[in-house]
Amino acid sequence: MEGFNEKEGQLYVDDLPISDIAHKFGTPAFIYSGSAIKNNYNRYANALREGDQICYAVKANSNIHILKELVRLGSGFDVVSGNELKRCIEAGADPRKIVFSGVAKSTEDIELAINLGILSINIESEDEFDRIAKISKAIKKAVQCSIRINPDIPTGSHKYIETGLKTSKFGVDNETLLNISLKAKDTPLIKISGIACHIGSQISDNSLIIKSLEFLLDARQLLMKNGHEINFLDIGGGLGITYKEESPGNPESLMSEISNALKGSNINIVLEPGRSITGNAGILISNVEYIKLTEYKNFAIIDAGMNDLMRPALYDAWHAVKAIKRNDSVKRVYELVGPVCESADVLAKDRELVLAQGDLIAFMDAGAYGSVMSSNYNSRLKAPEILVHGSSSKLIKRRESYEDSIALEKDL
Repeated sequence: MEGFNEKEGQLYVDDLPISDIAHKFGTPAFIYSGSAIKNNYNRYANALREGDQICYAVKANSNIHILKELVRLGSGFDVVSGNELKRCIEAGADPRKIVFSGVAKSTEDIELAINLGILSINIESEDEFDRIAKISKAIKKAVQCSIRINPDIPTGSHKYIETGLKTSKFGVDNETLLNISLKAKDTPLIKISGIACHIGSQISDNSLIIKSLEFLLDARQLLMKNGHEINFLDIGGGLGITYKEESPGNPESLMSEISNALKGSNINIVLEPGRSITGNAGILISNVEYIKLTEYKNFAIIDAGMNDLMRPALYDAWHAVKAIKRNDSVKRVYELVGPVCESADVLAKDRELVLAQGDLIAFMDAGAYGSVMSSNYNSRLKAPEILVHGSSSKLIKRRESYEDSIALEKDL
């Protein structure tokens, strides 16, 4: 795992013992490796063709300090809300490298995007096109857009993260694509410059992404026949990482296959990787509060819960678990459970571990869809986030306090 390794019986992030970070900042906490984020990003950047653009999927991890790291590396951004867009601008992002996806953009979201002059608003319905047209006319500003198509390609990943099926709320079918393209010809302030597609997340087969690219190329031909100049294809993201036994493709092989598929086509592409940049660059650390041995099952009760890491409860997702320091206790098969008052608050099942009360453990590959999906359920407070570069650590989000959690409910 990039940025995380064992030395002398201890787990390290870059050059720092994680036990030292836990002592300094407490648990639970999210820890990120700056070197892993940089390495993951550069694997894409070094494989790009001239004119292609990486737009990191902000939903994977929207911490503004992570975004600043990516701005320095030259990244653009894929956003799905007005507030994600604002975060990117505050982080120093170039608006001309931002694409705005999502099915429910508000009037305020669209006006903000138009005024900022972003690379593309990805149109997800005919109604949305009409709203964009109305707003652009009202504020007398042109806007560059893409139409997001739905190619009906199953990915085999969890049903909640498949986004390219005909039953999905995302994208449009061929008939709607044609209707929007014809409307756009009569709407001079809207320029259709791209076509977009995103079939899902945690994809382990590059050929599925290439198949979606073929749909984009066909759609491009249709729109060009209708008089639109299509400058780029947004193929989305979705490249997976290895949580357990998955064997996803890698950025280099994906870009090679994309280049082969585009031979003879004078077209640039936009990619929206998220998980494959931050996923294996982060962990969640937790303290073992109690060991509870029963006739039927052994429980390690920890101070992190489903409010901190939702993926196991929501997707039945697997995260490897590692002891931060080795000890001499008895090895047993445990269920690792949190403090939330729900039977679904299980972060790991049937794990053979050597654990004792007070031990520190790490849930690996928690850098994407981890802290960003956390909540205050059971009035629990959100965990801090720490970014490590080499031998230095920086607090990039402080631990929420009780006062923070009730501030919006007071003095009304």
